[in-house]
Amino acid sequence: MPRRRPLVAVLAAGLTATLIACTPDIPAVTPDPEPSADQPVLDGPRLERVLTDIEEHIDRADEESDPELLEARMEDPALAVRSAEYRLRSATADTDEETSLQPLTTREEVAIVSASAEWPRTVFVVTQIPDDANTPLLIGLRQDDPRSPYRMVSWVRLLPGVTMPATEIAETGSTPVDPEDDGFLTSPAEALENYADLLTEGEDSEFTDQFAEEPFRELVQQEADNLASNVEAAGQFDHETTVQEDHTFAIGTADGGVITIGAMRTEQTFTKTEDGGEIEVGGQLAALSDSGGEVNESLQGTYHVMVALYVPAEQEDAQITVLGVERVLGSVSEE
Repeated sequence: MPRRRPLVAVLAAGLTATLIACTPDIPAVTPDPEPSADQPVLDGPRLERVLTDIEEHIDRADEESDPELLEARMEDPALAVRSAEYRLRSATADTDEETSLQPLTTREEVAIVSASAEWPRTVFVVTQIPDDANTPLLIGLRQDDPRSPYRMVSWVRLLPGVTMPATEIAETGSTPVDPEDDGFLTSPAEALENYADLLTEGEDSEFTDQFAEEPFRELVQQEADNLASNVEAAGQFDHETTVQEDHTFAIGTADGGVITIGAMRTEQTFTKTEDGGEIEVGGQLAALSDSGGEVNESLQGTYHVMVALYVPAEQEDAQITVLGVERVLGSVSEE
């Protein structure tokens, strides 16, 4: 299928089955940028070959539910997330709540190619809408060194109503950004830390006003409130989201901001505090639980979270935008 490489301004779509997707606008083109000193790390034909090979590996691995078939072209956090989806699909196969794999594609709509002579090298791609889905993806690719292939390191489903910030055309290349670079509203790394705090603390977070409103954090807060209410007669519910520091990558935008992708981990803990009380979890937590979801002392569910943020240049009233998120239950532990 031919690939289009217009410059970016994509109206994004939904995150989970609980969010309503919207159709992306046709990408717009910004004026021709000044040429960068470094060259784009991939040209069009090479990027197309990379993306095609990655999708072929995904298709084969999905058919066999075998994460080892992904390792040549995928690494954490993407590899951990897809592996967790295979486990969930297997664990729920004979239940009324069978879990399906999230539709993935590497079919390109817009390429955001970094310009660099150094490694690791990074490319972001806004995809076409995958088959059996209603939202495009933002995927991240990385090449660790000259001898390594490009691998998919992350993907998110774009959120409703989000417009991707404009970036330089792929033929020119965009500036790679150090995650610790604080020449923006915050550094990319700090933005991820602050968003993790917001997901944990909700409206009590000191960073509430730093982020534009979006549906994922509302979904997380509503879920936490419901779970806490459901178990309060016999115990308590706690949750915490933390950043996985080794998986943060960032590329500059045409307006002086930065797109960053990162990985987080959310721990949900159910603790029984009342003698004779009963707590039982359901759904995917129960499917991965050795006790079938019955909480004896405590039960903890660990979720992998991949997130993409747009951090603007520092200016009055600027806010960080959450571009997309992907979350999947990775494991359940019990005491």
